[in-house]
Amino acid sequence: MANQSKPSPVNFVNSSRNYLILIISLIALVCLFVGIAATSQTLETLQRWILIVFVILFAIIGLTLSVWLILRQARQNAVGRDNREFGWKASSTDAQRRKLNDNLREITVALNNPDVPTSDLFSAYIMAEDLALRQIQQEGKESLLRHQSVGNADFDAVLFKQDAIVCVEIAFLVAPDVSQVKINEVLKKIASAKKTFDRLGKDAKIKLLLVLITQLDQAGEAELRSSLVKKFSATSVDVDIRLFDFEGLQKIYSLDG
Repeated sequence: MANQSKPSPVNFVNSSRNYLILIISLIALVCLFVGIAATSQTLETLQRWILIVFVILFAIIGLTLSVWLILRQARQNAVGRDNREFGWKASSTDAQRRKLNDNLREITVALNNPDVPTSDLFSAYIMAEDLALRQIQQEGKESLLRHQSVGNADFDAVLFKQDAIVCVEIAFLVAPDVSQVKINEVLKKIASAKKTFDRLGKDAKIKLLLVLITQLDQAGEAELRSSLVKKFSATSVDVDIRLFDFEGLQKIYSLDG
């Protein structure tokens, strides 16, 4: 499991500083326009006052928007800190073993080849899961905890994105199809996780990231994408689906890369 460290306030400081610079620049710009309007000799009195009123209203609207952005950013960072400091619990060894065995059985059935050594499937699955999580964390530049429990639901990982908690589920596919039973199980788990956080009064949004690692050709991948659109179109759960090619992941993190 990844080490859980205290969240850094750097992002909040940088965001607040950017908003402060925006406010100061806005005020300076308004003062400049007011000065030009007040000293201009080419404008009539009525025109000068119309310009001054317009600039002042523009400044008030801009200042209000800037304050709102700062408060929103502060809330998101507060929720993010709360999410990271939540008492996360690693999935038990038994739960991880059961899930791994279930996945290996599914792969064996899909391969329809009983001669494939279980040890080879085990090694391939563990490698695929590790490489996929490495790539997700690398792309997102976000904190990630592996094999976490949210209430009674066990996930392969939990990813933190400001005010959102992304629960990650990984599946290794050798055929262009994800069974409806598998999809129902995943949706049931994310619904259970959402209920857990609602019961605890957490403000975080709960999202699902379904990671599918494949060894398919282009036609098989296109077929898989089409079936996924149909199977997830009716769900109200916020789901993101990522497809990774197993060989491609190995190339990214190979010693010769």
